Amino acid sequence: MKIKAIGFADCALHALLSFLAVSSLVVIGSMNAWGQGSNNVLTQHNDVSRSGANLNETILTPSNVNVNTFGMLFTNSVDGAVYAQPLYVSNVIIGDGKPHNVVYVATENNSVYAFDADSAGVTYWQKNFGAPWNPGSCGDLVPVVGITGTPVIDLSSNTLYVDTKLGSGLNNTVGTHQLHALSILDGSEKFGGPVTISANKFNGTLNAQRPGLLLSNGVIYVGYGSHCDQGSYHGFLLGYDAHTLTQLYPLNVTPTGTLGAIWQSGTGPATDGNGNIFVLTGNGSYDGVTNFGESFLKLSSSLNVEDSATPVNFDDMNLHDQDLGSSGAMLLPPHFVMGMGKDGILRLVDRNNMGGVGGAVQQFQAANKGDTMGMSPVFWKGPNKRYIFLGHSHTATQSFEFKGDRINTTPLGIGPVVQNDRAGGLSLSANGSTGGILWDINSDSVVRAYDAVHFPTLLWDTTQNATRDSMGTYVKFVAPTVSNGKVYVGTQNSLVVYGLLAH
Repeated sequence: MKIKAIGFADCALHALLSFLAVSSLVVIGSMNAWGQGSNNVLTQHNDVSRSGANLNETILTPSNVNVNTFGMLFTNSVDGAVYAQPLYVSNVIIGDGKPHNVVYVATENNSVYAFDADSAGVTYWQKNFGAPWNPGSCGDLVPVVGITGTPVIDLSSNTLYVDTKLGSGLNNTVGTHQLHALSILDGSEKFGGPVTISANKFNGTLNAQRPGLLLSNGVIYVGYGSHCDQGSYHGFLLGYDAHTLTQLYPLNVTPTGTLGAIWQSGTGPATDGNGNIFVLTGNGSYDGVTNFGESFLKLSSSLNVEDSATPVNFDDMNLHDQDLGSSGAMLLPPHFVMGMGKDGILRLVDRNNMGGVGGAVQQFQAANKGDTMGMSPVFWKGPNKRYIFLGHSHTATQSFEFKGDRINTTPLGIGPVVQNDRAGGLSLSANGSTGGILWDINSDSVVRAYDAVHFPTLLWDTTQNATRDSMGTYVKFVAPTVSNGKVYVGTQNSLVVYGLLAH
């Protein structure tokens, strides 16, 4: 995703921008695949490589994030659980016609909120899109399923794209997915939306929309898996024209087989600078020709399978529910992709030559076996090392060094807390290669801030002043959003905002 840099030296251009400000917003900076750019957070895990790093955080530093200077600022109530990562846009001309920083929050009750990012209780708009789906006996997401995947924002048109799951029929147990294009200024529908999701063998009830959405070269990509592995579902990635909402590219990853979910614990599809798209698939049929369960996939922008990598023991992984695709694909420079399944084996794959069956260039047991990866991992190029941070079920958060073509298998640091089977998420803030802070939400409903270079040196957590800072009830996969000196956390019923305390 590219955000065009705008200069203000030319007086005529400045005047033109001032004139246009009544209906648009001004964004300064640019963003590449590894998170360089403005403080805006427009997509899941900050950038299209899914690094999880905001490299433009100049306010929060390891020296000022502590119990005396940092804590909860305020909370805003919402009408359902927040599994989608909050998104952040600065200087939106909204409300009173002046520029405001806005945080966008989506809930499982099929609502989207536009909150003032800096002030408690200021809601610029809220839209609800209908009754959510009732999952019945499936306990994966409860009590209802509405918006799960993180939306994506296109600043070139001031549009937020989001998938909703609607319930109908007896007790709302029949499911339908719709893709919406919403104005970030007032929440109104754009481009003739919403459109109902459909494709050959797609089942609106069985299919779950869990991965974050991807915007790439004018196309919105939406991934689908399943609810509790119920029924003979298929994994899908569908591409829609961002300005007409016309479906352009349907991909069923197991068209002559079954399963192959694209769920990735909420992580969105990744893309490189050449338009290639990378996803990981879960348990499902594999033949390497038509069906691609348990695989790293490299896809063209039109969703043709260009290359793949699949563990040698894919049959055994299927037999024991070891979903390779329980994590998403994270891109590493210059040409690698990594991911880790429920088996806890971290795999590094060359994007230029993925190698088919057994194609990983490196794999090792990095974590214990468990169900979820969370919205992890995180990649950061620090002052002297390139860091990978991992969070996984039944495992403490860990830091590893990436050497450029392999990962050092001995952890640099291991955190103090082992998560349960429903892992939380990680994010990182830094000022380029300095001042790195790892923000870690664990299954114990505690937010922790670590010195990223000296991990696991703890800077602050929500237990140090629990009366003031408690986040409330945790939801799995939740990754904090860090921007402009504040940390935004979604819970079962609120948006919690942390930052520097007034003194």
